[in-house]
Amino acid sequence: NKTFYVSDPQKVLQQQATDSINSMLYQLELKTGIQTAVVVLPSIGDETPIDFAYTLGRRWGVGKKNKDNGLVLLLVIDQRKIAFATGYGLEGDLTDAICKRIEMTAMVPSFKNNDWNTGLVQGVKAICGRLDGSISDTADFGTGDDDSAAMFAVFLFLFIFFGIAVFVYIKNYTAKR
Repeated sequence: NKTFYVSDPQKVLQQQATDSINSMLYQLELKTGIQTAVVVLPSIGDETPIDFAYTLGRRWGVGKKNKDNGLVLLLVIDQRKIAFATGYGLEGDLTDAICKRIEMTAMVPSFKNNDWNTGLVQGVKAICGRLDGSISDTADFGTGDDDSAAMFAVFLFLFIFFGIAVFVYIKNYTAKR
C-alpha cells in the first residue's frame, strides 16, 4: 500500500501517530517524489542504527534509483538512538547537521520522556517542512546559517585582536623614541 510509510512491528506508536506520519510522508512523496520509510524497532542487537538503516533502505528500495532520493528514519528503542539514512540525492537538502538539529530540537525533548509518538511526529513534520520547502525560516533546523554566523564571530574576534595588537605595538614603538 503506497500510503504506508511506517514500519512498527511491535506497535510502539499509537495509531494516531502512525496515521499522521503516513499522511505527511504521502503528501511529501506526491509533492516532491521523495520516498521515505520510518522504522520503529525495540532492538537491533549489536548493530549500529545508521548501518542498519542504510541496509534497510537498500533492501527495501527506498527512493527512486535515478534520483537516489530515499530516506530511512530508524528509531531503536533499547539504544535510544535515531538514524537518518539519506540517499545521495537528498544529502544537499538533509545534511548531517540539519538531521542532527531536527533530532535534537524536534525529537529528543519528547524522547527523553519516552514519548515516541510526539517525537517522531514532530521529527517527520520538520523533515517534511525542510524537504518540501514549507519551512522557510531555516534557522529552526540548521542550514549552515549558524556556521556563517560563527565564522563572522571568529573573523570579528581576530580583527579586534589584531587591531589591539597593532595599537599596542605602535604605542610601545613611539614611547621608545
